[in-house]
Amino acid sequence: MSYLLDIVMISFLCPYNNTLVSLRYLLRPGVLINWIESFWVKMVTTAVISASGLQAVRESAKAIMEGKNVVLLGGGLSLTEELNLKSAAAESGLLFLGPACGSTILDGHGYGIWNKVRNGPVGIIGTFGSGIQQVACLVEEVGVSQALDVGFRDLSQRINALGTLSALKFLKNDPNTEVIVLVSREPVTSVQRRVVEAALETGKPTVFCFLGGKILRPRPKLVFTTTLEEAAWQTLSLVGGGRPSDTFPKISEKYKKIAEAEYSRFGYGQKFIRGLYAGGALCTEAMVIIRKYFNAVYSNIPLEPKLKLPDPYSSKGHAFVDFGAESLSQGRHPAVDLAPRLERLLKEAKDWETAVVLFDVLLGYGAHPNPAAELAASVREAKRIVEESGGYLSTLASVIGTGEDPQGLQNQVKQLEQAGVLVVNSNAQATKMAALIASQGKLWKNLAG
Repeated sequence: MSYLLDIVMISFLCPYNNTLVSLRYLLRPGVLINWIESFWVKMVTTAVISASGLQAVRESAKAIMEGKNVVLLGGGLSLTEELNLKSAAAESGLLFLGPACGSTILDGHGYGIWNKVRNGPVGIIGTFGSGIQQVACLVEEVGVSQALDVGFRDLSQRINALGTLSALKFLKNDPNTEVIVLVSREPVTSVQRRVVEAALETGKPTVFCFLGGKILRPRPKLVFTTTLEEAAWQTLSLVGGGRPSDTFPKISEKYKKIAEAEYSRFGYGQKFIRGLYAGGALCTEAMVIIRKYFNAVYSNIPLEPKLKLPDPYSSKGHAFVDFGAESLSQGRHPAVDLAPRLERLLKEAKDWETAVVLFDVLLGYGAHPNPAAELAASVREAKRIVEESGGYLSTLASVIGTGEDPQGLQNQVKQLEQAGVLVVNSNAQATKMAALIASQGKLWKNLAG
């Protein structure tokens, strides 16, 4: 028996890069309607919205009414608008990721800036894109099931963790997720309590990383940490079937001699660390570590209000700058547009008190195609400036990425090292190394103990 065939063209937004894709199919008329309905049910379960402001609100509300999860890459929402949208999504049992969703992997599809990590049992929820990326890369040996960016205000008192609670429910029902990691700055007690109780309800082991917070009393299936590195370490322990570890990686013995070679070349008066960050979570983690060893750590996103930099464009003492902060980014993601950090690097080199410059390099889809090339050129120039004044500039970096990222992890590391940058395995380790160098070795026992 022969059939007439219809030529059907279907267009849709590709979930990988939000571009329009058209497909041509030959279908028997008798199955055309059922096939189209089945196709859309499978393909259109998530709305990816790059608009900002009022347009983002309208498109998000429409998607929620249509029963779709929302990944909001754009921003510009008021707290009230965010609260209303997340309330509506939660009532419908949907995910609302964002606003300003920085890094998400949802059912195998990446959004924002994301790393190519293997599939595995670790589900990540975070209010920072860079924090999600760091944890995902540190647990890459076992793999990631989902990585959900709920937006930087989600654990505020006003939003009250609505996005996080929906994400926890999603991971509870996700058969591929065995262990959950939650990354955020420390929320107020009431919000923290709400999230902890929701994590208990999942029945799955959960590792909390409340950056800058206090270690909470352990509870069954819950582990509390204060840095991204600790969170990843504890997660690996749990995935391996073991118990949470009482220890986490210390700075390696090999770095003692490397540090000596660095600080022995300092000129008179060089003593401060200057952190230039594309990722807010990484900047915060660095400050959490540094404040254990130095009296004051200044920043445009300070751990305490009294430590806020009077001018984010000028450093003071040990200073850490988040270039993703709205006042500095002006709508440009610092992992894509490196110019502001490159300019600041040269400015720090002209400050005779600068001893160490510490920075992160975010790789992945959506990030700069070759950040190491631009950074390496500026590092060479900065080192030249300091050497001409009779000093030496120590530069350290953590490269957040995997071997499968489009930039190539090893290629990026090689370019930086050829420019004289010390590249360390994680942001936490790079920060500890910076502290060791800036203290001219005095902190060795504290860091290695």
